[in-house]
Amino acid sequence: MGKRWTEAENKLLIEMVKKDMSVQQIYESGKFPNRTYRSVDVQIKRLGSSVTQRKKFFVTQVGRAEIPDFDDVLARYVDAFNKLCETTEFSKEDLERFRIIFMAAWKYRELFREYEEFEEVKADVERLKEQMAQILAEKSTEKRD
Repeated sequence: MGKRWTEAENKLLIEMVKKDMSVQQIYESGKFPNRTYRSVDVQIKRLGSSVTQRKKFFVTQVGRAEIPDFDDVLARYVDAFNKLCETTEFSKEDLERFRIIFMAAWKYRELFREYEEFEEVKADVERLKEQMAQILAEKSTEKRD
């Protein structure tokens, strides 16, 4: 068992957590030189949910998002996968984020295909409208002659 955490260390740890720093960032900051990654993680959990749980507010209005192409989604997926491979320890939140990213990328593949098909159908409908307008214009001209 390691040495006890001091009140000063606990206060600093709480401040860093409230600044949304991850356990990895806190550990790598060098502010706790005699502490292991695991001890920092365990101490945050010991300090309780009041430190780690923050109220989250959602924006009531959501703007129109840009739809990334499949290559962009794939690049994000690969980046998340690389980070997963590079990191040696994860919190439950980290693992949940990765799970969400991978599931979203998997689902996005299907949705993007449907979106592309919808865009093709939309373009076909526009071409048909133009052809119909042209045919109606030709018929109108024939009737006048």
